[in-house]
Amino acid sequence: MPARSSWLKHAFRIATLVVPSWIAWCVAFSTQNADALTRAVKLALGPLWMLLAAALVLRTIDVLWSARKAGTAPRLAQIDVLTGSGSALAWLSALAIVLAVWLGYASLAIVGLLGTGLLHVVVLLTFVAVRGGDPMRGASIARRFVPEVVTEGDDLVEELRFTGTRVPVGFRLFVTGRVGPRWAVSRHVLGSADSGGEVVVESEVGPALRGDYEVEPLEVWLSDTFGLCRSIRVHLGAAHLTVLPKVVQAERATLLGRGDGPRAPQPASRLPTEGHFRLREYQQGDDVRRIHWVRSLASREIVVRLPDELPPDRPRVRLVLDTFFPEVLGLTCDAPAEILDSVVSAWLAVGRALAKSGAQVTLIAAVPQGGRIVMNRQELSLRSPGAALRLGARAAWQNHMLVDELLTDEETFVVSHAVLTRPPAHGKARWIIVVPKVAFGMPWPDPSGARLPFPVGSSDNRWSLRRREANEHANKRRDHVRALLAMRGNVAHPPAGSFCAQETISGGIRLEAIR
Repeated sequence: MPARSSWLKHAFRIATLVVPSWIAWCVAFSTQNADALTRAVKLALGPLWMLLAAALVLRTIDVLWSARKAGTAPRLAQIDVLTGSGSALAWLSALAIVLAVWLGYASLAIVGLLGTGLLHVVVLLTFVAVRGGDPMRGASIARRFVPEVVTEGDDLVEELRFTGTRVPVGFRLFVTGRVGPRWAVSRHVLGSADSGGEVVVESEVGPALRGDYEVEPLEVWLSDTFGLCRSIRVHLGAAHLTVLPKVVQAERATLLGRGDGPRAPQPASRLPTEGHFRLREYQQGDDVRRIHWVRSLASREIVVRLPDELPPDRPRVRLVLDTFFPEVLGLTCDAPAEILDSVVSAWLAVGRALAKSGAQVTLIAAVPQGGRIVMNRQELSLRSPGAALRLGARAAWQNHMLVDELLTDEETFVVSHAVLTRPPAHGKARWIIVVPKVAFGMPWPDPSGARLPFPVGSSDNRWSLRRREANEHANKRRDHVRALLAMRGNVAHPPAGSFCAQETISGGIRLEAIR
């Protein structure tokens, strides 16, 4: 159905190139009272209509021939050059001419002829200027983001470098694009003065949002100064961007026992005759800083000192990120992504806190890879946390891998937005429930209001566009409520030994034991 609707829209606009002026000319030609006004309309409309009809036939032949040479199917979009404003001008001008002929009102006929003449001239210039249909023919756009490695919340700048761009006189090149669904749309305009050279355009795309993005391609097209005609829209300039999660601190992160049990340091037993240190001969691989030079000189062989206590045992802990949340898949609002941002931030903060306490932390998460959901594990290192941050950036909600598939018999903490109603079978897993900072009431704008959102005369004030935005905002409000209800609907009583993670005023994570 969408493809058929698009085909009908293109066909209607192509017919609008010749049908309105033909109707107005037929009305003037069939009028019995051939006064000066009627004769003027006949003489003005006839040549313009025949010239535009001939240009449309040549344009159609050129498109068919180009498609045959390229071995592709011809596209109506290459023939359809009218915008919504151009179509409205064509029909209103024809209506003005018809009314002027019927009523004998010369001023109205002048207005209609001026509109029709302007439209015909602009259409003919567009057929000549955008022949081939590709506004970027022979040009290139290089797209990059500054800085290249960005952390969540940092300012991000998009840089576009245009080389050899062809912008005919009387036309402008429009470029729009965004990074992802949660990002703002950036728009750029190049005039004919920038044609043929190298132009660098920079724009701030706002604070970076966590995620691993295949950046949406740019949409590029040519349009005349009056906004009546435009070229076919092409998409190019795709890029990849990874926004690393923000590193926060976890407060009161006493998740493992301290000072007792097998993990505590054990003093070494010494006999009274063994002296202050235990000594032995030097062996290959020993630390040279432990050489006892006085005893070595006395015994004429290299002697090393042994530590006076046994090092503590480093416990191994698995930290699982729960990304199974099928209820929010397909929602159009930002609430699911904001919830996941909070969960990932708490997941990494808890991992850093465990690593600082001396534990060997293994991060476990189910992430998309090659179109599939796979389990990915990464050892957390405080010296080089880049791999763990990249794993956190790739995390996304999924509906393929349950938490049970990520658990083993080892000591495990599961960081999740809620405890499932049916808890996993592994009893050793302890839960860390994250309370996300998501607003329940949002100040949603209402594009359907009486006040125009853009200056008077802007094409963005079109009723159809405003109505579409109003429907999108209504869907986002509905999905926002659905996401919050789904988050609260999966809650069960946490098992013993669970913790609650909540964001503090300073931006950190505070852990509290659930009693």
